[in-house]
Amino acid sequence: MKCAKLVRLFGALALSPLLLSAQINITGVADKTTYNNTVTLTIGTTAGFDYSATLNAQPVAVGTPLTFNRPDFYELRVNATNQIGGAVTSQYVRFIVLDSTRLGTETGLPTQVPFPAIASSAAEFTNGHFRLLAPASFPAGYGVPLIAWVVDEQDHAIRGNGMLLNAAQNLFPIKRGVGSGFVAHTNASGTLALSLSMAGLATNHNVNIESGVVWTTVSGALPANTSWPANSRIHINGHVLNAAGSTLTVGEGTIVRVDAGLEITNNGAVMINGTTASPVVFMGTTAAPWGGFVQHANNASFTATGAIFTGSGQEPCWYSNSDRGCTSGLTGQGSHRTEQPLVSMTGTNCSLTMTDSAAISLTGQFSKAASGSANGYTVRLTRFLLQRATSGGEYASTTMTVNDSALIEIPDDSVNFEDEDHDGLYLNSGAYTFTNTLIGWTKDDGIDSGGSGTAPLTYQSCWFEGTFHEGNSLSGNKNVFSRGTVYIGCGQGLESGYDAPTGRVDNCLFTMNQSGMRWADNYTSGFTHNGWFFGTNSISIYNHRDIFSYSWVSTAWTNSSRMNASNNWITAPDPLYPNNFVWNPSANAWRLATFGAPGRVGVGFGVRGTSLAQFPDGIPVGLSIFCTNEVTVGYEIDGTDGTHVTGTLIYPAGLTRRYIPAPTNVNGVLRIALVSPVNADVTGQGALLFQNLPASTNSPAPVVLSPLASAWKYLDSGTNLDAVWRGTNFNDDSWSSGPARLGFADDISFTTVIRKFVQTNGVNTTRQITNAYFRRSFVVTNTAQFEMLQFNYQRDDGCIVYLNSNEVFRSNMPGGPITANTFASANVSPNTTSLRFITNLASASTFLRLGTNILAAQVHQSGGTSSDMLWELELQGLPATPPPRVTLVHFGNDAVLYWNDATFGLEEADVVTGPWRPASPTNSPSASAISSNRFFRLKK
Repeated sequence: MKCAKLVRLFGALALSPLLLSAQINITGVADKTTYNNTVTLTIGTTAGFDYSATLNAQPVAVGTPLTFNRPDFYELRVNATNQIGGAVTSQYVRFIVLDSTRLGTETGLPTQVPFPAIASSAAEFTNGHFRLLAPASFPAGYGVPLIAWVVDEQDHAIRGNGMLLNAAQNLFPIKRGVGSGFVAHTNASGTLALSLSMAGLATNHNVNIESGVVWTTVSGALPANTSWPANSRIHINGHVLNAAGSTLTVGEGTIVRVDAGLEITNNGAVMINGTTASPVVFMGTTAAPWGGFVQHANNASFTATGAIFTGSGQEPCWYSNSDRGCTSGLTGQGSHRTEQPLVSMTGTNCSLTMTDSAAISLTGQFSKAASGSANGYTVRLTRFLLQRATSGGEYASTTMTVNDSALIEIPDDSVNFEDEDHDGLYLNSGAYTFTNTLIGWTKDDGIDSGGSGTAPLTYQSCWFEGTFHEGNSLSGNKNVFSRGTVYIGCGQGLESGYDAPTGRVDNCLFTMNQSGMRWADNYTSGFTHNGWFFGTNSISIYNHRDIFSYSWVSTAWTNSSRMNASNNWITAPDPLYPNNFVWNPSANAWRLATFGAPGRVGVGFGVRGTSLAQFPDGIPVGLSIFCTNEVTVGYEIDGTDGTHVTGTLIYPAGLTRRYIPAPTNVNGVLRIALVSPVNADVTGQGALLFQNLPASTNSPAPVVLSPLASAWKYLDSGTNLDAVWRGTNFNDDSWSSGPARLGFADDISFTTVIRKFVQTNGVNTTRQITNAYFRRSFVVTNTAQFEMLQFNYQRDDGCIVYLNSNEVFRSNMPGGPITANTFASANVSPNTTSLRFITNLASASTFLRLGTNILAAQVHQSGGTSSDMLWELELQGLPATPPPRVTLVHFGNDAVLYWNDATFGLEEADVVTGPWRPASPTNSPSASAISSNRFFRLKK
């Protein structure tokens, strides 16, 4: 017995070493692998081991599936500790979840959508004033262009946000101190008095609206040294040429309107001498864009002071780019963006100068300086605004100086993503200097220092915000130095990307970006990353990653030694970059004042949507700017179903975004309000309304009068019938009959196949043009119940449909009289054969009859050799929609109206007889808060 026990004990001891090697089995992901949209992994376990796992430094569960569908770079670390002896085995797996809709442009980054601008408190504009650029006189019939800056005593933009008002009318947003728009009016003449205000600031501006303007028409070659005197009214109705050696001088207050598609070619000099009080305006004659200035000659110059340009950029393929659908451009030059710019430059020693000027709402780009070793361009922008253009343009061999300017909304400020090179500027070779300049709200980069060119770039006290991709991206051999500059709310602040650029930042602020300081970029192949990034004495806080230095091109997928970051303040300790300081809001908040942080800010909802489902992280609440004080704001959530939740959001110094955890199971109307702010003022809308109501009873179900797959009488003999066949008294007993779908083709199945050829004495002769006439009857017992008829049909190629002898619509057929030999307007391609078309017919009761009704149709081919034909139709009666149901509810001292049909809008009036006006807008399409005694009505 003792021997047996020893054997068993020896066997156990012999087996135990097998357990010393941990079994870490990670399934679902592989190291250094990218997955589209979602990935599920499981960390397997083995008995006898204790496991721990972290994903991006946060603990995660083992032994159960884990699904990740948020785009990002993930680092999974798993440790298995042997319960006997404590030996530890580790495994490290790196993987990326990619948003496939972003086309790889954000590999390794979360999906970036710029946060909406939050209106500032009045305290942010202390000692500020408006600086306007607007005409003193302007022709009637046009919206008046207006550019508004909010500046300090040194005439630098105050980085605040708000809505510029004209009396109580919203004009346009001010973003970080600047904005533009067009003042709509109905004045035929006289004074248009503007009373402008925002956040405690106010000013007035009067515009003389001119009637009966006499325009001087201009076209062709200009006489040498042409001068348009002050307050001229010029109508350009043909292409214009300013010859080499000649100067075109334009006096202040001049208005130039240019017909669609026309260019002004400048081979000499253009000198625009406007003022801020009486600027020169170049605009289109109609809504159709005009061309632009073509400066394709050596030594040509363009100088504008006090000028506004709008509506240029008619030609979409001015430059070539096959990816943009322009295989060849009119200029023979390639470019990232193809649209015609306001000023197109090609040649040696060309120059472009804009001072106290603006280019707004352009259909195309702002400018472009063509590449070429012999070309040398000079661009100077001072107190200049570019807003709403496809790009600021592409520049090579250029010396550019930009001071106190702004390049924003390229092409607009919206949430839709476009990977289409909508950059504020694209800079290649040359030398570039920016001071006190705002670059923001671009669909791609704020400034793309792209390509393989060499250029020094310097930024002093600039501001990058709201870019989908980089605030400033570097490549080639660029050498960039940024000092005292803010990068906020960008995909990445400053990126030292492919080839061998060097990025240096000192005393800068990076906050609320996906990446603050970034070495390398998001490309996965075809590039090298041999550049450098040096970040010193800067603040990089509350970014998704404060410092990021991974490249996906090589197989390394590891931190790079080419990223040098020291003596910076960061959100949390980073073992990869130990020579930095951890941000302490209470101790370090004063440092934010260097970048314009006030002690009191605006706080408001940062929503771009009307459904709670659009906010999986909660309802975003943002600050207008980072604050030197801690900001708090309370919230109250009340619902018609009894929901009541309160809480407080806390913003330590430097943080500008928090989320309210909103209920998801509300049945009714939910009101979320901001209350009791500390060191802040609630700006903008104080409360949001969300609805989760039962399905509306306002839309009765449609009634199928003639269903799909119905049996149709048809005649396919090719006979030319007169109009009698469409009527209710026509005898179709001799016609063939069969259920839809009816027709013929080699590759489509039909329930009923009809003849392809006209037959003579039983022999096929010619192909039919009108393949068949179709008829079927249906019964209606109440014609008044329908408001509209809806025809849902397939036809190849064209058809005409009749109801009780009356033609109700044509589809793909010409106008005028129709015979059996009339061709359809166009051939239906094979890939559209299966499409269903919908045609709605109003006033249904005028076409329907009580009792039996007759549907009739004739189908035509597009040519005599067409090889296919089909017909099917469903007819539905759409009942009239009853009036919406309106409900009034109270939340404390406030009242909310809501209704069950979002197609109706709310109007209000001070007295019941009107005048009526749209009620104050809310985030909900069918709910509105009531703040005073007024009369309300719904209008569709």
